Amino acid sequence: MMKSLLMIKNAWSKRFIYQALLFGFGLIVLFEGITRSTSLAINQSDSLPQKAFLILKGKDLKRGQYLSFKNSWFKASLIKEVIGVAGDKIIQDEEGQIWIARKVGMPLSHSKEGKPLHTITPGLIPFGYVFAYAPHPRSFDSRYQEVGLVSIDQALDQALGQAVPLF
Repeated sequence: MMKSLLMIKNAWSKRFIYQALLFGFGLIVLFEGITRSTSLAINQSDSLPQKAFLILKGKDLKRGQYLSFKNSWFKASLIKEVIGVAGDKIIQDEEGQIWIARKVGMPLSHSKEGKPLHTITPGLIPFGYVFAYAPHPRSFDSRYQEVGLVSIDQALDQALGQAVPLF
């Protein structure tokens, strides 16, 4: 009787170990999937009021959503709102203000570091590109050739993508 109880206990122990290993493996696979499709980004500038964003890699981008993308001139990743999409017209009025269905703002001539900035060329936004913007007057965004229109494919290929504000 004692031997049969010991066999049952060993069988349950092995079953528990197998289930624990399977559960642990499942958690690893789940975590790996989450980290491949999402990341956390902290906004360190004043260009947007939100400070933390969940980046959803490989998601479609629409007007009003936020985008995380790399910028080689600034040598960092930027988070901006998508306010212009394919077919929208970029206009610069007589005063120098940039417009895309609404006033975007007056571009600056120089960065905070004193580097010259160049205003984006007016025209239609082509398919596959978006105009990235932040409301801060000194925001470094698509108003400038140094940022330009952001390629959706390039942003998504860089493992960046739609940014969802957390707080």
